[in-house]
Amino acid sequence: MSGIVLIVLLVLLLVGRTRIAFAVGLATWAYVLLFMPAVDSVTIVQRMYAGADSFALTAIPFFVLVGELMSRGGISERLVHFARTLVGHLTGGMGVVQLVASMIFASFSGSAVANAAGTGAITIPAMVRANYPRGLAAAVESSSSSLGAIIPPSIPMIVLGTISGISIGGLFVAGYVPAALLAIALVIGVRRAAIRHDVPVDPRADLPTIGRAAWSAAPALATPVLIMGGIIGGVMTPTEAGAVGAFYTLLVGLFGYRELRLADLPAAMVNTAKTTGVVMLVMTTASAFSWVLAFEGIPRRVAAAVLSQVSHPALIMLLLVVLLLIAGTFIDTISALIVLTPVFLPVAVAAGVDPMAAGVVIVLALTLGVCTPPVGVVLFVTSSIAQTTIEDTSRAIVPLIGLLVAVTMLLAIFPNTLVWLPRLLGF
Repeated sequence: MSGIVLIVLLVLLLVGRTRIAFAVGLATWAYVLLFMPAVDSVTIVQRMYAGADSFALTAIPFFVLVGELMSRGGISERLVHFARTLVGHLTGGMGVVQLVASMIFASFSGSAVANAAGTGAITIPAMVRANYPRGLAAAVESSSSSLGAIIPPSIPMIVLGTISGISIGGLFVAGYVPAALLAIALVIGVRRAAIRHDVPVDPRADLPTIGRAAWSAAPALATPVLIMGGIIGGVMTPTEAGAVGAFYTLLVGLFGYRELRLADLPAAMVNTAKTTGVVMLVMTTASAFSWVLAFEGIPRRVAAAVLSQVSHPALIMLLLVVLLLIAGTFIDTISALIVLTPVFLPVAVAAGVDPMAAGVVIVLALTLGVCTPPVGVVLFVTSSIAQTTIEDTSRAIVPLIGLLVAVTMLLAIFPNTLVWLPRLLGF
């Protein structure tokens, strides 16, 4: 009964439009005062500190900084040009170009919002010029930007690994398979939309043109190779790889492309600090919240209740996906991960699902919230760039979201498809 009170307190605060970090913190504090009088305030503060006291979390500001530097250093333009020479001649034209560029940018930004801002400023106007409706152009960018939370290095994966103790490197590698499947689904959706709107395509680029574009983009394309190569090879931890990636990106922007100015660095640092600060504040309050959940045995009771009604792992995973999809539309990805992982991950593990596979499905289901109303922050970014309304973008994104949800449910039914690659590489 007391556990229900904790959840009700949190829901009421969220309905009252309280910021997620403060809603979680206030609900936790009120619950402790009402039902755990033997626990003093110092214990809560200690639990909050423990939530931020993790070496793995220091990777977050580095990966955020990589995305900030990339978006300012002329790298986005080169990636889009390279993608355009590769796939601009296919049906779907600029839509497929946008997907490819977004996937490449996601491989070193780690953030859906940074992904949308970095490539969207270039691809959305180009799609509009290619006769794509503005809402559809924003919808394609929004849906593909959600891959930023799946393609490594991924900030949500770092948070999940920190909370659950699952190997962050293993989660990174496990993200490649769902990212590829999601990308294929989006290409199908974009090509169908392009046929419906009869959009033109680029002429096929010859090999010398592709070669010049690849050479121009090579320093940027080397970034994910450097980061993931170091992690998979066991040479660097994710934090060290993030630091090396940030330093390399700085050198590329300043001395390689020479489009990043020293005057750009303060703004990049400030934005990095803001983004990291938000994540860390949520981490601290949610750590105390998770401790209360564990202390009261709520995850164990939820697992027992679910398993008493549903025993098949596939059905349990589908149920979790539905619940997570709903939660992701109202709570941002990082906050939802921190609050819901301690509750839902034990349910999946108790049903016999590999923890790494369950973790990837959790991230994947919650990630779709970044491009789903009403909280979908990426929708606001892309709609602003496309100079259209949220409603227009939301209508256009429904078929694409449907494809992403279908792929997510298939992966939930067959979770072993998510772990064969990390197991092959020794994670």
